[in-house]
Amino acid sequence: MKSFLSFILIGFYCALQAQLTITTNLREDGVFNTSTLKWDIDKTTEGLTVFNFNKDLTSFRHITGSISSNYTIDDWTYDDNEVLYEMIITSDAGNEYDFMIDGTNGLVIFFYYDEYGDYRMVRHLIQDSYFDK
Repeated sequence: MKSFLSFILIGFYCALQAQLTITTNLREDGVFNTSTLKWDIDKTTEGLTVFNFNKDLTSFRHITGSISSNYTIDDWTYDDNEVLYEMIITSDAGNEYDFMIDGTNGLVIFFYYDEYGDYRMVRHLIQDSYFDK
């Protein structure tokens, strides 16, 4: 209970500093099946995560119950008609990802190639979001 409360307090503190804050409540890990041309979901996890973006949209912090990671936004575009942010990001560990915030479908998605060359995704279901203009 103590760690959960700490997690929530950190999330609220970060929310006060962010331009965009997104909370999610479900994570799906999947691999792209080249035979069916569909995503095969190999893991589903319920739990709160928080994405806090800085005011300049140059970086964000992703906070889960067990880890916190920082990402640099190398490039991004926004499509107002699709309510879609598309980004190229680099993690604090040096890994590069394609990253999307799909406001129409309520998803945050990381795309990357794993060590075996498989195209993978980590998809989060958006629970709530706040944009501070």
